[in-house]
Order: sequence, then C-alpha cells, then structure tokens
Amino acid sequence: MVEDSKSDKDGKKVKKESDLKKFLKKRSFIYLMATVVFIVFFVPGMIEPSDLEKKLTENFESNEQKIAWDIIKLYKGADDNGSNLFDTIITQIENAYSNEKILKHNDTFLEISVQDIQEQKGVGFYEVNFTFQTYDDVRKYIWNVNIETEEIIPINDGARKMIDIVEYYD
Repeated sequence: MVEDSKSDKDGKKVKKESDLKKFLKKRSFIYLMATVVFIVFFVPGMIEPSDLEKKLTENFESNEQKIAWDIIKLYKGADDNGSNLFDTIITQIENAYSNEKILKHNDTFLEISVQDIQEQKGVGFYEVNFTFQTYDDVRKYIWNVNIETEEIIPINDGARKMIDIVEYYD
C-alpha cells in the first residue's frame, strides 16, 4: 500500500498533497476563464426571449382579457389532446413561409387584442383578435370567447379553419 504521508527529521508526519489537488491548482485559472466565457457568451442566449415572444404584442387592460386570450391560446379541442390553438396557428404560418424564417423578419408583427363584448353577447363574452402581419400579407383570426364556460366561437374563416385543424387533425 502507498502511504500518503512522509516523516520528516523530527518524526512528525507531513501530509503529501494529492495528485488531484496539484492538477486542479495548476489549471484553476484555465477553468475559471472557461467558466467566465461560458457565462458571458452562452447563458444570455439561453435565457433571452424567443423570436415569437419578441414579436408578440399583447394589449390587455384587465385580467378577464388575459383569461380570454389564455383560453384561445391553450385550446386543444374537445378531446383536450394534441397541439394547442396558438401552436397550430404559428405552425400554419411557418408552413406558409417555409423558405424563410418569417418570425425573425423585421417586418413581421403579431398582435393580440381582446375587447369586452358583454353588452352585445351577454355576460362573460370577449372578442379575441389575433393579427399576423408580414411584409406581404395580413392575417386576422377573430373569436368570441365566454370566459365563464370557456366556449369558443370562431367569427371569421381563418379562425374557423384553425379551430377545425385543432379539432380534427391532431
């Protein structure tokens, strides 16, 4: 067996430094610099918002409006399986512009607005407008949402098509 300590002239034992500690001491500056470089250059890119979040403009004045948008965004159809409505819309848009990264384009805007229409439709109803604008196209999706029953009523053809995709093609 190898002994980790040696005796000096007076009979006192002197501990020998382990090879691992020697190895780390010699290279500690390199490891420190590698850690700093990683934190400075890679971590900010990992925590910055996605292109979609940068482009998305939400205009909400009340918590009920946010709830109405969340009902639309997270809707997965009657069976509550598959992809949600928001992801379906984004996928359809990306498929329409398959040869370019449309969400990274400077002229691309996504806007969500929610209006209270309780006076016209009854208690709990809100109109949710999702507008997607590119350099050559504007697409609008409009739904009426009852936040009490979570009922979604598509108003225009684009909104109806997206609901149908979520309902039948998952």
